[in-house]
Amino acid sequence: MKAEILTVGTELLMGQTVNTNAAEIAQMLAEIGAGVYYQTIVGDNPQRLEEAVRTAVRRADLVIASGGLGPTEDDLTRETFARVLDAPLERHEGWAQQLRERFARRGRPFSDNNLRQAMVPRGGVLLENDNGTAPGIYLQHPGVVVVLVPGPPHEMRALMREKVLPRLARELVGNRQGAVLISKILRVVGVGESKAVELLEPILSEQENPTIAPLAKTAEVHFRITARALEPDEAHRLIAETAQRIRDQLGDAVYGEDDTTLEKAVGELLAHRGLTVSTAESCTGGLVSHRLTNVPGSSAYFIGGMLTYSDELKVSALGVDPVLIAQYGAVSEQVAEAMAAGVRSATGGDIGISLTGVAGPGGGTAEKPVGLTFIAVADQSGVLCRRYQFWGGREQIKLRASQAALELLRRHLLDDRGG
Repeated sequence: MKAEILTVGTELLMGQTVNTNAAEIAQMLAEIGAGVYYQTIVGDNPQRLEEAVRTAVRRADLVIASGGLGPTEDDLTRETFARVLDAPLERHEGWAQQLRERFARRGRPFSDNNLRQAMVPRGGVLLENDNGTAPGIYLQHPGVVVVLVPGPPHEMRALMREKVLPRLARELVGNRQGAVLISKILRVVGVGESKAVELLEPILSEQENPTIAPLAKTAEVHFRITARALEPDEAHRLIAETAQRIRDQLGDAVYGEDDTTLEKAVGELLAHRGLTVSTAESCTGGLVSHRLTNVPGSSAYFIGGMLTYSDELKVSALGVDPVLIAQYGAVSEQVAEAMAAGVRSATGGDIGISLTGVAGPGGGTAEKPVGLTFIAVADQSGVLCRRYQFWGGREQIKLRASQAALELLRRHLLDDRGG
């Protein structure tokens, strides 16, 4: 089923209201296996709205329109669909009576313009709105199913969940078009998008159901696996098989699924192994500590962090030998190693991790350009240091550095040798 979402309201076009309805409706439709091919936003203009409606009903099997169902003159959605579909509006007397009773219960005067909300295109089914006065409308027209829902998000959400989706799901099952569309995200770190796609080429070239979509993120890659099936169990089985093939190919580069962040994956490894960690940060300004402590329960493995931005604090707080700074500079392998060992010693943690670098945009030289970062991990067996060259603006460099630090720590925990 080819679906189009049509959201109505000049406030959406002007950016005064964020169009969250389209995103939520798309996610709901995915749950029942209806593919969204188009999303259209149109203002409260009669001519442009009619053009958008005519286009939508011509190119889609399902059109869901949100907004423009109120009692005022600029609420034109039901009237426009009725005209385009040649389905004259008829009053739903039951809803008209409910409206009068609602207003009476609240002690509010009832004006006749509210009766516009009781008008339904001929052949349509009125979907009662328990949270507002504008009902939804479900209309099966030759060649297209039309659903009209009110614009307020809480009203739209309730109508879609309780009354629209069950109807659509039954229709999809009846037509054997697939009642569920389920996705899973595999998160990959340490392998760039192009390399990951190259490694997965045999799998990607034969994809059909499930489909696999690479999504490039900052310092990591996501692969969205989407399966269509008549039953959820079958969709999950298809996804699990494809996910395992990807894991077999990419190995430990796959660090998690769905909403599992890198810091959460690292935290789970630390907790599983009963180890603690502390941080010494310079160029990242505490970002690694911030990410680690964003995970609930991180107090079980995170001892604390030191933000040693100045050379003097590196010496006084971490015990870095000032000779190292004088000889090699604060941004160096030697200083990074001393910082990691120093924070481990100062905090009593099992593992110390440190970062020192040039975040930019100034401060770089030919020998030590902007983005140059040294990251070190220290434990009882010694110290491991890696050199990185990041790119982007200051915030991007800091984020990439924090990502690399967490990935180095993750690899260290996966490999007792720390290599």
